[in-house]
Amino acid sequence: MADTTPPATLLHIARAAGVSRSTASNVFSHPSRVRAEVCEKVRAVASSLGYSGPDPRGRLLRAGKIHAIGIIPPGKWGVADSLKNPVFFLQLLGISEVCDEVGASVLIIPDKRGSGGVQTALVDSFIFSRFDQLAEIESARLRRLPYVVMDADPGPDVNSVRVNARAGCHAAVRHLLDLGHRRFGIISFLREFGPPLFHPPGQQRKPDNAGMDIDQEKLRGYADALAGEGISIDDVPMVQAHPWERDAARLILEKAPEATAILTMSAMQGIRVMEEATLRGLLVPRDLSVVGFNDIPEAANSNPPLTTVDGMGTEKGRIAARIVLEHGPVRREVIETKLVVRSSTAQAPS
Repeated sequence: MADTTPPATLLHIARAAGVSRSTASNVFSHPSRVRAEVCEKVRAVASSLGYSGPDPRGRLLRAGKIHAIGIIPPGKWGVADSLKNPVFFLQLLGISEVCDEVGASVLIIPDKRGSGGVQTALVDSFIFSRFDQLAEIESARLRRLPYVVMDADPGPDVNSVRVNARAGCHAAVRHLLDLGHRRFGIISFLREFGPPLFHPPGQQRKPDNAGMDIDQEKLRGYADALAGEGISIDDVPMVQAHPWERDAARLILEKAPEATAILTMSAMQGIRVMEEATLRGLLVPRDLSVVGFNDIPEAANSNPPLTTVDGMGTEKGRIAARIVLEHGPVRREVIETKLVVRSSTAQAPS
């Protein structure tokens, strides 16, 4: 049968030990202020009543400081899916490094409709992984807690940190052009789960053919570089798919059989393309060059190692954490990407 006895409180301990509540409180919070024999007596009484000390939640709330940052993952992911995502994990690593420096905690708050996570979370600030979480962002604003948005520029009055994805993807295409490639295929982002979409050549490429803001910047980077060589991105076969969608690789190789290079908006998409190419008897990079985005550990360990644009995920997380911890004037940070050239790209086949 369950024990229904109410838990002992600090007042119970004080009365049982024959001391004031403030003295009992000092035994647990400031023992140097209390005589040793009194400390020993109060602790003995507390132990006999199963009392381990004051509830830290009350102390933190009274102090008005929780020493924790709430992180809202992208999309409608839960905590488990978020931790499986290598890009989010890199961002979380950067945030955690900064939190370790100051003794702060990290709380992942899943973006579940109606969960009330942002409204009720015991944190001092928030980091949002995408800007279309408008209801949650409004909740943070109403709570008057500092927050920062990653991978978007919401405007001059909102903290933000993002990478220059457009320049990074321009550099990726330029790298392939310099290797002699002129026939391309693209895998862009679909930010919701669902079957991949094919956008045939001759169809205008619209911003929503990519995904959220950072994905649209990637597409613009591709378009800029291709246009510089007289190639219209509208003429490039494109598959739009969720980054974990395996059928995207099969579809792009079927729909762009003449392509000598495939541009992908995530490292995982690039790795899937290389795997599918191998199944079809193609050799990477002899027959097909592949470029991804974000330098996750899997990119360096793939076969062959994947050329990719480093989206600076860890550094982005560090900067986001510093912004909300410092709680200073609005900052809008843009980080430059790096092209990491590995063995998945080579001269175009003759």
